[in-house]
Amino acid sequence: MAEAYCEPGGRHFQRVYVQAHGYIALALCLLGSAANSVNIAVLSRREMASSTNSILTGLAVADLLVMLDYVPFALHIYTRLGSALNRNSYGWAVFVYFHSIFSQTFHTVSIWLTITLAVWRYIAIKFPQKNKTLCDKRNTTIAIAMAYVVCPILCLPIYFAMNIEEMPQPLANHTSDANATSVNDTGVSGEPIYVITMTNNKGLLTAIFWMYSVFIKLIPCVVLSILSVCLIMKMKSSDRRRQKLLKKSAITTNEGEKARLNDEGGAKKGGGGGGRTDRTTRMLLALLGLFLATELPQALFGLLTALAPHLFQVCYYSFGEVMDLMALVGSAVNFVLYCSMSRQFRCTFERLALKLLPGGGGGGGGGARGGALPLTEVSRT
Repeated sequence: MAEAYCEPGGRHFQRVYVQAHGYIALALCLLGSAANSVNIAVLSRREMASSTNSILTGLAVADLLVMLDYVPFALHIYTRLGSALNRNSYGWAVFVYFHSIFSQTFHTVSIWLTITLAVWRYIAIKFPQKNKTLCDKRNTTIAIAMAYVVCPILCLPIYFAMNIEEMPQPLANHTSDANATSVNDTGVSGEPIYVITMTNNKGLLTAIFWMYSVFIKLIPCVVLSILSVCLIMKMKSSDRRRQKLLKKSAITTNEGEKARLNDEGGAKKGGGGGGRTDRTTRMLLALLGLFLATELPQALFGLLTALAPHLFQVCYYSFGEVMDLMALVGSAVNFVLYCSMSRQFRCTFERLALKLLPGGGGGGGGGARGGALPLTEVSRT
């Protein structure tokens, strides 16, 4: 039955797309690595200090590590830029083995930091009086540290699911074993060829598929969907309450009091209050929407594979590169999101760039102006 869904279209698609995947992934990784480096530099500035920005910094670090790791992998597997190297050596097999574990681990860190970000924002909106206590610097640091400690443990079963095996030359040159991933499809005659194979333990494979699809992918998507809906409802409720208060003040106050309220409202829009909170929430909703768009298809495909493990051998390899690309897109475009939705992020980035560029001494004035800014979150404008 699996062949009916994935053959021959899936294999044909994979053969065509894989020719371009390496170069697309390389361009995305290089741009994304630069963007996440800028995110870390900007968000860790003193004037940007906040619990939200600390989580965003941890998120940028995880995304940066994923993209840096993918660069040699893409060069090695999908391009001919390193054709002089013996790609079937034991050393390369060890690297591919390491890549499989490393990339999944830090992508999982990124996922759970995104959940932490959504929970922190929900607390700030739903329980503003408890926000400073529950989401203070200490608890934020603990949450980030937990993500970096627990996620490698969650991904540990992947370590036991793969093996490095030496294959006879004829078998490696035209691999027919769907359970084996050749490090390369070309080999030097007479030299041993090493491949990464999945374990024959069906119970372990099934457990890994369930862990990957349900606990690492699907549950975070469901949690973020619920939190996003709650945040949207809370924003609408706050808007309605604000409108009622404005109408009530218009009826019960005299002209002088109306003018004072208008002035206060303008000050809130410029320097703080509900408008700034809503902008922060909208930026984070956009971030969550991006996460769901890139992760939910992978979660559903993983769930399908967990329900029918034989689909892994037939279907997963046909679309594995596409799922890799979706994950890389999600890790790369946060910089664009921050720049488009946060004036303070743009201003801080501009001041930092002026300091670093040759002849950018004029940025010192901007830095002095920045020193007068309040400690604030990335989406404050």
